[in-house]
Amino acid sequence: MLRCNKLGLILAMLQITLVDGSGGVVFTSNYKEKPLRDGDDDPDFVHAFNGYAPAGSVSSEAGRGVVYVNYGRVEDFDKLEELGVNVSGCIAIARYGKIFRGNKLLHAQERGAKGMILFSDPGDVAQEGVADDDVYPYTWWLPGTGMQRGTTYMGSGDPLTPGWSSTANAYRLTMEDADLPKIPCQPIGYDDARVILEKMGGMAAPDEAWKGGLDGLAYNLGPELLDEYSGYTLHLDTHNTFQQYTSYNVIGTIKGEVEPDRYVLIGNHRDAWGFGASDPSSGTAQILETARVMGQLMADGWRPRRTLVFCSWGAEEYGLIGSTEWVEEHVEKLQERSVMYLNTDTCASGPILHVPGSPLLWDAITDITKMVPGVRQGPTVYDELKDYYTAMNKTSIEMTTLGSGSDYAPFSFYCGIPCLDLWFRRDKNKNEISIYPSYHTGYETFYMVDHNVDPGFRIHQGCSRLASLMLRFFADSALIPYSLEQLPKTIKEGIDSFKKNGKRDELIKIYENYALLEESIDSFIDAAKTFSQDLKNKEMGKIDPVMLRAINDQMMKLEQVFILPAGLPGRPQTRHAVFAPSQFDSYAASGFPGISDLLHNLDTLDAEERQQREKQIK
Repeated sequence: MLRCNKLGLILAMLQITLVDGSGGVVFTSNYKEKPLRDGDDDPDFVHAFNGYAPAGSVSSEAGRGVVYVNYGRVEDFDKLEELGVNVSGCIAIARYGKIFRGNKLLHAQERGAKGMILFSDPGDVAQEGVADDDVYPYTWWLPGTGMQRGTTYMGSGDPLTPGWSSTANAYRLTMEDADLPKIPCQPIGYDDARVILEKMGGMAAPDEAWKGGLDGLAYNLGPELLDEYSGYTLHLDTHNTFQQYTSYNVIGTIKGEVEPDRYVLIGNHRDAWGFGASDPSSGTAQILETARVMGQLMADGWRPRRTLVFCSWGAEEYGLIGSTEWVEEHVEKLQERSVMYLNTDTCASGPILHVPGSPLLWDAITDITKMVPGVRQGPTVYDELKDYYTAMNKTSIEMTTLGSGSDYAPFSFYCGIPCLDLWFRRDKNKNEISIYPSYHTGYETFYMVDHNVDPGFRIHQGCSRLASLMLRFFADSALIPYSLEQLPKTIKEGIDSFKKNGKRDELIKIYENYALLEESIDSFIDAAKTFSQDLKNKEMGKIDPVMLRAINDQMMKLEQVFILPAGLPGRPQTRHAVFAPSQFDSYAASGFPGISDLLHNLDTLDAEERQQREKQIK
C-alpha cells in the first residue's frame, strides 16, 4: 500500500564568514565534508544545513556579539545569566550533544539570540585525538570537517497539518502560522569552530565541563572578541527555502490466521541526511531481512496468529512525518487493534544493545536476548548485556522508557500503543558520548559501518534475530505476553522522582488531593499483581476463545488509559500523561512529563502567572 504525504521541507546552503576591520573576508566556513577516501564525495551530496531553520543574514557587532553557550541546555543559559553574560542580540555558538538540536535552537531563540551556530566538538566526537590516523577512515571518530545535519522542528509530522493527516487535499496552515524556528541556525565542523572560538574573549569558561576537546582553546564565553580582533564581525548567512515534496510510506502485511484484526507492527524509515549507512540503512537492512525470513516461514507452512505489519516510513528526518501522518489518519483503528510496535531506526551504531520502551514489553525482550547468540564474544546477547552493566557496577540490566526522536513517537505518545526501540549503540564504559560520531554527517558511509562499526555484520544479524523473535512472540502467543506488573512499578518510580527532587511537598501545597495519586498507584500495583497471578493460574488450553479475546483486549487497552485527549499543556500531539519526552530535551524520557514541565521555573513567575500554572498542575 502506498501512502502520499504533502509536506513542507527546507533546502539550504550556509556561509559563515569573518570579516576584519578593513572589510576583508578572513574566513569562510565549509559547506560540506572534505572527501577522505574514494567514494566519499558525490556531486549531489546534500550541503550541511539544519532543516526548518529559516533563511536569514545576521551579523555581530564589530568586536563583540558572539556567545559560547556550551550544549545550549536550559541550565547552560541559566549559568550564563547567573554570570552576567547576555545572549540577547548575539549569535550563539553551541556544541552538539546532550539534548536535541531543536531544543538548543529554541532555548537560544527564547533568550533573545539572533542566530545560532552548532558544531560537533572533538571532546564528544574525536576522543582519541584529531590526527589523521585517529579519525575516519581509520577509526569511527569524526574528522574536523564533519558536520551534523538535522531538523530543528520541535513537533512531529507535517508542520502545516498539526493534528490531522497530511493527505493530498488536506487543509494546510500558512507558513506564518506554523510553529517553526524564527532564527537562522547552521552546523559546522570543529575545524571551522576553532577559527571562531579562538578569537572570542570575555569571561573564561566557568568550569571544566564547559571546555571541549579543542586543544589549546580557552572556550571563552564572549560576547566580546579578543582585543586583537576588535574590528572583526561574524556573519551568518543561510539561504534555506521552504518547498513541498511528496513522500511515501510503504506498508506490507502478513495476514493473521486466527486474529487478522490484531496487529503486531515493525517499522523503519528510508530517508537519510546523506549516505545514512547506520541511520537508517542498518535498520532498513534488518527489516528487509526480517521480512524475508517471515516469507520463508510462510513458504514452509507457517502462518501468524495475528497480522504482521511491516512499515517503511518516509520523511522521518524532517520530524517523523511519514509515521505521524499515517498514525493520525488511522488512529482509531490502530488504538483498537495494535498489540505492539517495534521500531528499528538504526540497528548498528555501536556494540551495546539498547531497547528503551514501554514497561509492558520489558520482560519479553529480556527473555528474547537470552535466545540470540552474542554479537561480540558472549554466548548470548543477554550475557553481553549483563557483563556490560556489571562493568558499570550495576547489579541488573537497566530498562528505560522512551524519549522521542524516531517513528515510535506517534504510536507511543499519541496513541498509547506499547512500543520498543531496538538498536545497538555506543559503549558508555569506553566512550561517554551522546551518539555515534559520524551521525548525520558525510562520513556515515558504508565503509564506516563495514570497517569501523560492524565488521562482519554480526550486529546487523543480531538485530534481525531479536526483531524476528519479538514479532513472532507477540504474533503467535495465544495470551499476549505483556509485563503487566512492570507498568505500575515504573509509574511509581516516576511519581517517586518528585520526592527525590524535593517537589512532593510543593505539589501537595498546590493540590491537596495529590496524595490520592500516590495511593491510586499503590492500588494499581496490587491490582496488576492479582491480575497477573490469576492469569498464571489459568490453563491456557481450557480458556474459552471468547474469554481469551476479552482478556487480551483488556490488556491491549491498558496503557491507553493514560492518554489525555487534549494532550499535555502546550503539546497537543503529546498525549501520554505518564511516559513522554521532556519539553526541554525531546530525546530524553520523562516520567509524568506534564507535571515536570509545569513545575519548571515555577518560583520565578509573578503571582498571576503562578496562579495559572498551578491551575494547570491541578
